Amino acid sequence: MNELTIRPEGVDFAGRTYAIVDGLSMPTPERRWFEQYRGAPLAAVNITISVWENASETMALLGKWRQVLAANQDLVAQATSVEDIEAIRQSGRTALVFGFQNTAPVEHNLDLFGVFRDLGVCIMQLTYNLQNYIGCGYWEEKDTGISSRFGRKALEEMNRLGILIDLSHCGERTTLEAIELSAVPVAITHANPREFVGKGVYGSSRQKTTEAIKALAARKGVIGLSPNRNMTQFGAATTLEQFGDMVAWVADLVGVDAIGLGSDYCPGHTGAVRTWWRYARWSRESAPAEQMTMAPHEGWSDWVKTPAGLHNLIPELDRRGFSLGEIDQMMGGNWMRLFAQTFVPRPGGAA
Repeated sequence: MNELTIRPEGVDFAGRTYAIVDGLSMPTPERRWFEQYRGAPLAAVNITISVWENASETMALLGKWRQVLAANQDLVAQATSVEDIEAIRQSGRTALVFGFQNTAPVEHNLDLFGVFRDLGVCIMQLTYNLQNYIGCGYWEEKDTGISSRFGRKALEEMNRLGILIDLSHCGERTTLEAIELSAVPVAITHANPREFVGKGVYGSSRQKTTEAIKALAARKGVIGLSPNRNMTQFGAATTLEQFGDMVAWVADLVGVDAIGLGSDYCPGHTGAVRTWWRYARWSRESAPAEQMTMAPHEGWSDWVKTPAGLHNLIPELDRRGFSLGEIDQMMGGNWMRLFAQTFVPRPGGAA
């Protein structure tokens, strides 16, 4: 029986070292979470810097994160390329890739995409639940898709600058149109298949349709399957085997090339902050009672209380008959391939 061995560079299993990549996490900027990343150990994490903050507020957050990283450089370092990620991993640390879960920070100014990219923001989710200048979030009753003016120009600019497009919280039409319009592959950093999971705490529309997953895979994109208790079939009771069932289901649907992991691990934030993420600063709505009484966001199932549990999926996938190469792809290799394709600037935005 093969056993897992944890080393600073990755997880050893059956004579192979796996570099695990987390497609999305949103912790507060504190050392204790970096220590958990190293306990995994994670090669790289897409760290959410901003959701609804405007440009100046986001600049302040970037400044804070840069200070915190400098103070914890024994554990983590910022990365803006796959070469950075590999060098940081080999040094025994976790690479943090800065990302946004909304395009609110660019306000209505295309030039700000370049400003934030120069500061190391390599991933941007187009919308967070609601409609904005680019497209629609999944909460909108009518999804009008990518806006024909600003939205299309924004996608072209993101392609040109080397910013990976994330569609996790987008509505169905916005998701499908962004996949089609982007000159390079895009991501769904943290979501699960609607057809397999069903409703979940966030509602069925938060999960991605079979049509969207197939379209994503056809354009060489990656979906980060999430153990988040609010998006799994049986919530916190979801077992490792049941999560493996979902991975296998998606693999049967579109193949292993489109599969990654996205923990959606967001520790350290208060309930008020979480409500603000979902409802935005201007909303007079309050969170439904069932959300206000939910268990703490940190940790979901026994096998993945923190990101340090993600490596438990390796022997489970091996047990199911996936090859070591396929497991390597799903644990991080597919994210690395996508990062290599999308973090590089493209003059003129041409395909």
